[in-house]
Order: sequence, then structure tokens, then C-alpha cells
Amino acid sequence: MRRHLPLLAIAAVAATAAPLVAHATATSAIRTGATTFQNAGGEPNVTVSPSGRYVLADGLGGSSPSTLYRSTDYGKHFTLAVPNVPTAGGGDWDMHFVDEKTVVAVDLDLGVGIHVDVSRDAGATWSESTITMDVYDRPWVGAKGNNLYVVAKGFDAVPYLYSSHDLGKTFDPLPIPLYGTGPLPAEAGGTSPTPVEALVTNQNAYVDNLTVDPKTGDVYVLYGIDPAESYPSNPPLGAPSRLYVAHLEGSSMVSHPVTPGGGTATDAFYAGFNWMTEDAAGTLYVVGNGKHSNGQGVHQAPWLSYSKDKGKTWSPLVDLGTPGRTSVYGAIAGGARGNLGLVYYEGTGVDTSKSQNWYATMAWVTSADSAKPKVVRERVVAKPIHNADICLDGILCGAPGFGNNRNLLDYIDDTIGPDGKLWGVFASDGPATGVADSGANNARTSTILVHQLNGPSLGKGVIGT
Repeated sequence: MRRHLPLLAIAAVAATAAPLVAHATATSAIRTGATTFQNAGGEPNVTVSPSGRYVLADGLGGSSPSTLYRSTDYGKHFTLAVPNVPTAGGGDWDMHFVDEKTVVAVDLDLGVGIHVDVSRDAGATWSESTITMDVYDRPWVGAKGNNLYVVAKGFDAVPYLYSSHDLGKTFDPLPIPLYGTGPLPAEAGGTSPTPVEALVTNQNAYVDNLTVDPKTGDVYVLYGIDPAESYPSNPPLGAPSRLYVAHLEGSSMVSHPVTPGGGTATDAFYAGFNWMTEDAAGTLYVVGNGKHSNGQGVHQAPWLSYSKDKGKTWSPLVDLGTPGRTSVYGAIAGGARGNLGLVYYEGTGVDTSKSQNWYATMAWVTSADSAKPKVVRERVVAKPIHNADICLDGILCGAPGFGNNRNLLDYIDDTIGPDGKLWGVFASDGPATGVADSGANNARTSTILVHQLNGPSLGKGVIGT
């Protein structure tokens, strides 16, 4: 289980974040601004309301009693906001606007379950309920109307989907298992995880993402699993080599493979760090963060696949990372048809388990729903945000191939505003936030919120994804 400092606190606290400061970009064609939340912690989230007026950003922990920041003036100024909720969890926080004033969030509380927090005034006040049926890891949340969904991995290692029809006040009595309950339809060209894969070898598999279609209400869950070819393997032992998307159909989750042929022994898509989104045309996208071969060698990068038939079939993986450099923690957000925003950490080397400089990178992806997407990349913060190795699996840090340093925790996030401009949040414990050495004993992890100020528009962001 991942353990973090509490994200939410009950006491009321107010503070003003650092001013918005523009950083020069690599080409000067695209300018970005950045706000630093000192000591806000890793695993940051960002979400923007449909009008763009309200912006919420957070990190997990640090020295602050709360690390949820709120803007009511389109991201120009932020206030440290402390939700007054009955119980604070311990992290793995996920949140989304689902309309102009409604925000849904989930907060992991080890030994208790998942706190489901809902705000109807753009993050000013919150209500809370708790899913108490198990011990969880990495919850995700999404909603359309009053239908709210939470997915997480249970103590028995099987992920479950929880459904509410009153925006989180109550949940259906029985959750739905994501996999292991039936075969994949033959026309999809593969098989779902077998009972052995689903219930025995998947101790290093995680739920990666949840997407609820804002138009249709379709529910999709991305997950990775480590079948037999992962033991032993050329990538780190037991890293998930297969990616699946499960689609809620009636009262069952039907899985379809993203990786062709179910994955290979050279694939390693690290647990819990993969991403899914949808564009305005309803095309689904998955980014698998990890090692995969494009026929010219194995590259550590965000690998993109898309589906135009509700996740039944998926395109071959395409490398979106920086050529010749290791690229980790890729997160994607959907805009107009075929347009994606991408954020990731770009290293100066090729091995994540080796110390190197890491840079905050944004990318604008067009023609993402084709075999040849176009990518414009920018280094959006001049100084390195990290200068040690990066561990790619919280449970197996220190194991060969995984690295040791986990100061940044396990993922980053991005979203696209209504003006088509990209927002991204990065954890930093390096020179970018005044720390000379990102060593193992450093706990000074801050959050940098980056906002695109000019340049290309990706089209209105898809709300809630």
C-alpha cells in the first residue's frame, strides 16, 4: 500500500500561493506561467471548471496542514483551502469538476476505506461519505449527473467498481469486479485475464485510471496486469506487461486488451502510472507509461493507443516521449477531436534507476487519433525539478530495475481549459524549487502548477476526464 501524509485537515487555514511567474520556453512560440506551492507534496492533481473561472490544484502532504489550493479568478491567484470534512484520509487523491460548481474527489484512508468528497460550490465547502468495505489502494472517481463511480484495488488484489446514483451519498450494496469473471468476446481478438492471472500473479497490478463519458455516461477503467510472461522478464520482475480497458455494460465490466497480443516479455507498464482520457469526438486514449519496443529498441516513454469503438479495439502503440531520452509519468487530457495535452518528466539519460536531471515537459499532440500523431514538446520550467533516480513502483522500490528514490511519489496530472490552453502540475524536489540535491533524505517536495499562456489551442477541454 502507498502511505502518505494526510491531504485534508479539519482546521481552517488560509494562505496565498506564490505569484504567477512566466517561465521562458524552449522555442518562445509557446509561453507558460508557473505557480509554486511550496512543500505541497507529490502526486499532484489539477482540475478546471467549464468556464475556466475556478481552478483547483493539490499535492499530497508536505509541511502544510492541507495542500488543496483554490483559485476563483481563472488561475491568477490561489488560496490555501482546507475542506471541512469529518475525516481526513491519507492520500492517493483524485478530483474532477463535473460541472461549473460540482467537484467530486476521493481520498484513501488505510484501514478505513475511501472517503468520497463532493463540493457543490467549486471547492469552497464539501460533504463526505465513506466506502468502508475493504482496504484500498489508489482510488479514482468520475461522475455524470448524479451517477458517481469509484474504482480501486481491494485488499484481495482484485479491483472493484462502486456505483452511486445520488452523487456519492450512498452506494450500491455490491461492487462489480473489474476482471476474472468471464472470457473476452472472440471478436475483440484476445482473451481477458485468466482466473490465474487475475487472482494469483497480479499482486503488482493496479487500477490506472477511470473515465466517465460526459455525454453518454459510459464508464471505462484502465488497468494493468502481470501475467506469466512477467516472471521472470527483462524489465523489472513482475511489472505489468498487459494493459486492459474494462467497459461497464449493464451490471458487468467487459475487458478488452490495449496492448496487441496481450503484451510481451519486454513490456513493462508500471503499476498505477498509466493514463486514460477522451476527446470531444468520443475517441478514447490510453497512455501506457513504461518500456515497450517500437521495432527499433526498447524505450521508456508514454506510449499512446486510441479506440473509436468504445474500447473494443485499440490502435498499435505510438511513442510520444522525447527521442533518445527516458520519459516518465505521462498524463494526458482530451480536447477537440484528435487533440491531447500531455505532461511528463524528461530525463537526461535512458535509465530511470540512475541519477540524472529531470525536466518538467509539456506536449501538444494533434492527429492523436491517427497512426502518426504530431507532437510539439516544450521544457516548461528552466531548472531541473529532480536530480536523482526515480523509483517506478512504490511497493518494489529498491528492487533491481525499479530505482530507489520516491520523493516525487508516483504520478502527475494535466487538464485542458475551455480556451484550449493546457494546465499541468509537477512535483519538484530539485533546483526548480530551491533544493540542490534530491537525495533520499529530502522531504521538501513542492508542487509547480504550469499554465499555457499563448500558442496553439487544443480545443475546449473535455470536462471530468
